[in-house]
Amino acid sequence: TRRAGCITTDPAAMVVPFDDHMVHRGHGVFDTAHVCDGRCHLLDRHLARFDRSMRSAKLKPPAGQSLGSMRDTILATIAASGLRDAQVRYYAGAGPGGFALSHDECVDSTFYVTVVKGRAAPDPNGGVSVVTSDVPIKPPKFATVKSVNYLPNAMVVADAHERGADYGVWMTERGFVGEGPSMNLAIVEDGVFVTPPTDDVLAGCTVRRAMELITRADGADGALAHLGVRDARHEDITVQRAKSADEAMLIGSVIWCQPIVRWDGEEVGTGRARGRAGPCALALHEALLADFR
Repeated sequence: TRRAGCITTDPAAMVVPFDDHMVHRGHGVFDTAHVCDGRCHLLDRHLARFDRSMRSAKLKPPAGQSLGSMRDTILATIAASGLRDAQVRYYAGAGPGGFALSHDECVDSTFYVTVVKGRAAPDPNGGVSVVTSDVPIKPPKFATVKSVNYLPNAMVVADAHERGADYGVWMTERGFVGEGPSMNLAIVEDGVFVTPPTDDVLAGCTVRRAMELITRADGADGALAHLGVRDARHEDITVQRAKSADEAMLIGSVIWCQPIVRWDGEEVGTGRARGRAGPCALALHEALLADFR
């Protein structure tokens, strides 16, 4: 924590001031990155998004800090953890100072970093089930910021579990498919990888990387070329279009790529992929894992 000015491995010392506006007002942002075999995957991209989130939330780095020094702190904390496979989470808050709404009372903004043991890559072969969530999506101004206000996200998951599904899928205010509670959504249709525009949802670093692995700017065959998929686009997707696509999938840095096999109780996919993990989702899962490593 920047406030303490040190790194600790003692859980008893891992505390956040209760009067930090990040805690009681939700005035804070965060981001995450994965450490695989000692390498922090796409850290600079995650930090760039973290910086955009801070600016959108009118948060400044703590006194004497910059994005570069925050990066150094993140890497130092990873090194101190001794973990080679981990998840690093970092937060910026308005800071402590009282319980009013305005951050004018805050002494200084805060920066926290925590490193936790990484989980094994989830098995994509069974696929996941989703439901179209009734929980309202965040307005675009807030949906595109990775803030600590995750009550809607938690409610989407709770709603899905109550309905017997793994995840809920948000609908945008315009009536199109948005995103999952902490991951992006994509479909494969007629040889094209399609994911929603980022005007209404958080711009995911992992789905962006997936699109790069598919299209390969260096001219080499992409991750799905052997399956006939060479193009990747952002387009509006209706629920019916997603359900009738060749494949549908969820993509994020925690789940990598998980095939959607059931949506609102209906089997998803066409041909051999109907109601089963499709070849494109499985291949993309492996490509992302290889890229992480």
